[in-house]
Amino acid sequence: MRIEWPFLTPYTAKMQNHDWNDLKYLLALYRTGTLRAAARSVGVSDTTVSRRITVLERAVGASLFLRSATGRFEPTDAARGAIAHAEAIEVQNTLIRETLGRAAHAVTGTVRISAVPIVVNRMLVPALGLLAARHPDLCVELVPTSDNLDLSRREADLAVRFARPASGGLRTKAQKLGALSFDIFVPNAATGDQAAQLRWITYDDAHADLPQARWLDAAARGGGRAAGLRVADAETAMEAVAHGLGKTLLPTRIARSDPRLRCAPGAAGAALPVRDIWLLSHVDQTARASVMAAKEWLVDLDWDVDERATTQP
Repeated sequence: MRIEWPFLTPYTAKMQNHDWNDLKYLLALYRTGTLRAAARSVGVSDTTVSRRITVLERAVGASLFLRSATGRFEPTDAARGAIAHAEAIEVQNTLIRETLGRAAHAVTGTVRISAVPIVVNRMLVPALGLLAARHPDLCVELVPTSDNLDLSRREADLAVRFARPASGGLRTKAQKLGALSFDIFVPNAATGDQAAQLRWITYDDAHADLPQARWLDAAARGGGRAAGLRVADAETAMEAVAHGLGKTLLPTRIARSDPRLRCAPGAAGAALPVRDIWLLSHVDQTARASVMAAKEWLVDLDWDVDERATTQP
């Protein structure tokens, strides 16, 4: 297979046939920035990635990466011009594999789904059996992170987020799945008096703008006291409450299923947060049967707000 890259016109005289399989190493190094991370993402050694990039550079007659002062591999203009073409080939290669899989009446391939840790661990993992029953040949990679992974770089195929994306433009599709209400939770083993004495587990400065973080900060300043613990995500906060380190706001539907916790009365006149849940996808992935199967599964999950929250804004 010969691929003509018009962006390498100055090097056409030097261009040779190249192994298109080497494009996956180009994409891996572009997406990760280091040989070690690139090697891990494609399941080979660092030296293999380095060697295949060198072979590709010789074939096309152009340098594709430069080492920065921080040690990261930064793409050259030639590499940047190649990325869009390489990603298109990646998509088509995935479609070929999935088409062959459908020929055997099965949805195949791998779908990478990103969500905050508490959603991955408490909602997606328990429901994954339903997807496996529908599509036993489908492989799912779950990425528990609060970071907004880049869908265009295939850091994730689908992302479940507590907020509609502020960036991504027309290449990112957003679908509202539902909403989750938040309630105050305390350790189930705590007596009424003990629960009343518990301090608020709050969020760190990097997450201070989250609705539940603002509510907790106001509660801690308005007569309550902050615990000597600040967290970055609700999963950590949930474990902290279960171990008696304080009280905090948690998604009602999720926290009520944990026997170590119980819901406590809310503050009088203080509306508790309700967070919308959004499913993000990239338009270039909509033709993939694997992605569509995962999307259908996610949409079918019970994302509705708790009864208590139906009148909340």
